[in-house]
Formats: sequence, C-alpha cells, structure tokens
Amino acid sequence: MEQTIPNKTPKISVIVPVFKVEDYLDACVESILGQTEQDFELLLIDDGSPDGCPALCDAWAAKDPRVRVIHKSNGGVSAARNTGLDEAAGEYVVFIDSDDWVDADHLESLLQAQDGVRAPERTLIVTDYQPFAPDGEEQRDFPAPFEADLRSTPVPAQAFRDLIFGFRLFPPYCKLYRREVIEALHLRFNTEIRTAEDFDFNMRYLEGVDLIRYLPAANYHYRVAYKRYRPSNHGVLGDSEIKSAHIMANGIVALAKRMDVYEMLEPEIANWAAKKHYYNRLPMLFAPSANVHRTERKQLYKQLIADPVYREAAKQGIRSRPAGTMQRIGSYLDCFTVWDLFYKVLHRRTRTSKE
Repeated sequence: MEQTIPNKTPKISVIVPVFKVEDYLDACVESILGQTEQDFELLLIDDGSPDGCPALCDAWAAKDPRVRVIHKSNGGVSAARNTGLDEAAGEYVVFIDSDDWVDADHLESLLQAQDGVRAPERTLIVTDYQPFAPDGEEQRDFPAPFEADLRSTPVPAQAFRDLIFGFRLFPPYCKLYRREVIEALHLRFNTEIRTAEDFDFNMRYLEGVDLIRYLPAANYHYRVAYKRYRPSNHGVLGDSEIKSAHIMANGIVALAKRMDVYEMLEPEIANWAAKKHYYNRLPMLFAPSANVHRTERKQLYKQLIADPVYREAAKQGIRSRPAGTMQRIGSYLDCFTVWDLFYKVLHRRTRTSKE
C-alpha cells in the first residue's frame, strides 16, 4: 500500500524507517504529528517488518493525509532510509528512528536554527538528543551553541571535540538536511556497512556545506535499551565493522585537517583511535564463537590493520595511554599471535570464574 503524494510541496520530509518496533511506533508517530511546525510530510518506510508494524503504518496513513507509507522487502535501515530519500518531496529532510520520540518543537527548532545564517543553503544544522532507558534519562552534557565555519579556519578545537568526541556528527537524527544538497551530491546511505553508515553519509554531506551550526536543543529522545548491536560475523567482528572502522578513522582525520586543527588535536584523535581499536574492536574480533576459527580471525585482523590511517592513529594512541596489560602489548607485542593467546587465556579465566 502506498499513498499518493499531496499536491503541495512540504517544507520538510520526515523519514522514519520501521522494523520490529510495534511497541514504540505509535508513540513515535504521535510525537511527529503533534509538531508545532505543521508543514511536513511523514514517510513511514516499512522495511518488511514481520510484526504488526505494517498495519500500524497503514492505520496512521488513514488518519492523517501527511503520512505516506512505503512497504518494501527487508533490506536494513540504510536501504529503508534510501527509499525515503527517493520518495521525499520536501525542501528539507529530517530523519527520526521509529523507536524514539521527539518534543513538539523539534522540527520548529531545526528550522529556526537557520535564522540569521549567512548561507542557509550551505549550512548543516545540528541539535542534540537526550538518551533514556527504562529507569530514566541518562546523563549527557550539552555544550554552549557554536558555529564551525569550514571556510574560515582554524575552527575552534572545542567545536571539533563536541562534534566528534561528543558523537554529535555521527547519527542522522538531530540534523536538518537540505534535499537539493543531497541530490546534487548524489547521496545515499552505504548499504554494505551496518555501523558508521550515518557518519559516512554526514561526512559526504559536508562536502556541500560551509558551516555547521550547533544548538543544544535536546528535544530528541533516544531509546538506549532497544539499540543493541551484535557484530555481523556470528557475534565476531566482520567485514562490515572493518569497513566502518576505516571510514571513521579516515573521515575524522580528514575533517580535522579541513578544520585546520589536526596538528593541535592529533594526540586526542590518536587516543580516541586507540580506545576504539584496542578496547572495542579487538575484543570483538576475539569474541568466543565456534563459527569463526583462528584462520579467519587472522585474516580479519590483517584487514583491520591494513588501512594506514587507522593503524597509525591506533598505534600512536596506545603508546600514550596509562600503563597496563593492553598498553604494554599494544606498544611492544602488537601482533595477531600475541592477541590470540591473550584472549584465549582471558576467556578461559572468565569461564573458570563463572563455574
């Protein structure tokens, strides 16, 4: 079932991918339809959801002419967002996840953030989000408003920190995109990766942007507990995660250089890279799994460290981290054989302590 497009071009196209969220979808849609800014279309992209979501989507479309539903076979969140971009008719594009919800002024605040901007057509508006779990809101600090003018460098170093280390430039939500920029750059989400596809999209969008404007309007409510990620390779780091790791490393370094803050922030970027590599991806690579054997893990390890930007940032960062087992191995014995032995011993001790 697919609704016809209204004659009037909406100001904003709100794109919501929908998959297995029947417990949360109504709250999400209600929060969008209750916006103070009413000039929008809501595109619900049913990504082949096997639960009650398709019927819920159709019910909302029958109630409100601003809602359009596109039913498609399951292809993942990136494919669903791409379908939304193909169907969007608005001047601007806003993404919202179907298990989240927004305050009534979410769209209005995004549009108002354009006021007074020298070249709104060359500006990316970024607001903020409030994480919440079943037991309440999680702590999150919000910096003061700032602008990062990419044509007037160097950009203040704190702006880079807030955008990257504060993860504000990673997700597609809390952004106001201009659709003509998306189409001029032929932008779509990369369907070959399961993480960092949103960061990759945003970095490519910045090629058409001169200014990033941030406002600490935390009117987007992010449901933490529902978003649990399992690595793509039987619970072990796989090709998708490796591609994402390289995209992030190269994108972060490229943005720091474009902002002319790379030399100043290189130690912080390296430290961030080291934490990701040694304390996140290596544990993922050596996670217990009877389906992924040593030969395959060794090949994945080679793939992970093959990218020179990724590898050098991680190696530089581990040397400056506090002394400990991970730091000593990363600084002096950084090879597959040693890590393989380290995690076998670690997992054996963990099993023994549970018995």
